[in-house]
Amino acid sequence: MPVKRYEPQLPRPLSPQRLGAIRKRLLEWYADNEQPFPWRSARDPYAALVAAVCAQQTQMSRVLEIYDRWMRAFPTIEDLAEADSAEAIRVWGRAGYPRRAVYLHQTAQVVCNEHRGQLPTDRDSLERLPGVGPFTAAIILNFGHRLDAAAVDTNITRVLGRVLFGALQPALETSVRDIRWASERLLPDHQATRWNPALMDFGASICAPNPKCELCPLTRLCDAHAKFKAGARAEAVRAQPSFVGSQREIRGLLLSLLREAEDPLPRDRVLQEAARRSGARRSRVALAEQSLIDDGLIRCADHKLFLGAET
Repeated sequence: MPVKRYEPQLPRPLSPQRLGAIRKRLLEWYADNEQPFPWRSARDPYAALVAAVCAQQTQMSRVLEIYDRWMRAFPTIEDLAEADSAEAIRVWGRAGYPRRAVYLHQTAQVVCNEHRGQLPTDRDSLERLPGVGPFTAAIILNFGHRLDAAAVDTNITRVLGRVLFGALQPALETSVRDIRWASERLLPDHQATRWNPALMDFGASICAPNPKCELCPLTRLCDAHAKFKAGARAEAVRAQPSFVGSQREIRGLLLSLLREAEDPLPRDRVLQEAARRSGARRSRVALAEQSLIDDGLIRCADHKLFLGAET
């Protein structure tokens, strides 16, 4: 018996005419507002991987800086695989969420050792690589291999949830299953390299958390527009806790001390200095140290702390 295809409940039907109009207007908007990011035209799966990982939980205004620095240091996936993890962590620097540098390094080693230096061309194989989830896999397939794959990130979720489901804050109101369905349903054949970045850029600049409906070409097609026009506001997504005084700050201090040193440092000295700079108790600094060890960012041997996980 055939499996029934999932169809969500929409405020109004997604007719072929409405579907075509949404695609047409967004692609026209993108033609006038395209951002010339290098990985979008490089046709390089490795460049697409690096860009997608850099973009995780990072504003696009900072992604290009991180991407450029990384590609200067490791121009090819072979260069990255041959480096040690300490070098990768140093190049990542203060870009935030440094576990991403470790994932990139581990992925490069897996690809070079098990895939002859070529990133796979199927989603399942890509998602088995360290740190590669559905979004990163889609970006590699789109920009690296020129294959169709629906991508979903925060900006895309916001556009699709508002236009099709009428949600003011789709991150809180629209299910993951519905957003996945919408991303696959709206994707035009053979146009993923333009469609996905169109959605991302549109969500970042027009259908932003506080939408610029007066500039939107989709107002008559969007089921959230009437709500916004009537004065409704999107509920704020829960903000991340303050960095100052957090475990993230202590982790950053520990990493900074080790990144700046040419040689391993005595553990007691590093922990004491991190406690002094942060004003945190020694026990909290020790917890941050252990979390960095667990993440493969540092290691401890002979009462010294080393950057990276190699022994």
